[in-house]
Amino acid sequence: MIQVAAAGLDIFDTWCREGASSISSLFAKQLGYECSGNIVAIGSKVSKFKEGDEVCAILGCGGGYAEFVVVPESHALLIPSGVPLVLAAALPLASHLTFYTLSNLTDITADKSVLIHEAAGGVGTVALQYAKHVGCEVFAVVGTEQELQVCQKLGATFSINYKIQDFCERVKAETGEKGVDIVLDLSGRDNFQKNLYCLARDGSLVTTGHHVKSQVDVDLSILMEKNISVIGGNFHILGFPGRMPIQSDVAAQFWPLIEAGHIKPIIGKIFNFSEAQEAHRALEEKRYPGKMLLIPGEATLEKEKIQVPVAAI
Repeated sequence: MIQVAAAGLDIFDTWCREGASSISSLFAKQLGYECSGNIVAIGSKVSKFKEGDEVCAILGCGGGYAEFVVVPESHALLIPSGVPLVLAAALPLASHLTFYTLSNLTDITADKSVLIHEAAGGVGTVALQYAKHVGCEVFAVVGTEQELQVCQKLGATFSINYKIQDFCERVKAETGEKGVDIVLDLSGRDNFQKNLYCLARDGSLVTTGHHVKSQVDVDLSILMEKNISVIGGNFHILGFPGRMPIQSDVAAQFWPLIEAGHIKPIIGKIFNFSEAQEAHRALEEKRYPGKMLLIPGEATLEKEKIQVPVAAI
């Protein structure tokens, strides 16, 4: 049993709140798919943790919007050293999804170029930092001036406001018409055809942001002309057995990057649980770059002495 210090606010929460039909079977009806906190009780067969351990967890059945939540031992990870307990709630889904899409589904190496849509979001900021650490040239696509500044501070090679500039034209200009090797589309916007156009030969498009009956018109000839791979990056559909190897890799390979300071959670706003409705509005309206968190009470913030807006990057 975990006493919740904070719950991550995710787009999955809003989808399930809306009853999105195409994903309803993949998610629980309880909101809150990741959290951090202290272990306050353990079952008789638990061997990896003890009471008092600080952990974060992916909650396959939801329920993170609570003071206490029970999770299987295998769903939890000790938080990386040096990360405050509250802020660790921003890490489980972002770390696992980043590692799954960029390391498992694509061949990311230092000589590759990567374009990330929604690069200033909770997952996007982690993916951007990871790609930069690998040594990639990173195109960060966002929708506001504040988000541009966040991506620049995080080291994006090129930051593009898609509302002002055509991201595909910018990619072509910066790469000498070659295009990028990988597109990670976290946005859910209708970028599909442009994503294909801005990919290089043998490039890969990984899309994670679409859900309810998303349909696009596609010129399929470009897939053959460039030998492009199109991949759905739905981490949740793997189920727990499929996620176990990824969780092991995250603990062994991703956590050390966080502990070394190469990747850090970027927090846009922390809300109280009583403000969950407003927090959902803020997420849907994209008011804050980075990750938004929910906490059970003001005492949690006081205990952690957390005041970490995006401006602190």
